[in-house]
Amino acid sequence: MLENDIEEILRNNVEMLCDEEESMLIVGRQVRNEENGRSDLTAVDSDGNIVLIEIKRDKRDIEGRKEAFEFQAIRYAASYATIGTVDDLVKKVYVPYIEKYRDEFELGELTSYEVGIRKLNEFFICE
Repeated sequence: MLENDIEEILRNNVEMLCDEEESMLIVGRQVRNEENGRSDLTAVDSDGNIVLIEIKRDKRDIEGRKEAFEFQAIRYAASYATIGTVDDLVKKVYVPYIEKYRDEFELGELTSYEVGIRKLNEFFICE
């Protein structure tokens, strides 16, 4: 199984990472940061926090990196520091995700931005 396979499984079953009291909504996949790195999955939790999900398939993957895994996580998290509002999150992260997986969303007459705002609002209301 490749890292990409695990990523796809988690993208479609993010509840596997949650306990009974929490939930997450995936809002991005392979989101580029300023250093041209890519975070595997980006989610929002029920408290409104941005959650970065970085998948490492095995120990060799971690050991073979140019930099420590922890530094990669810090760089990715820092790239999200400029996202200050739900509007920013939708525009910078969720809209490209919706566009990439448009067949999974019922856009109808709505733009990807409008669908993103609605999905986030529904997620927070249900939580």
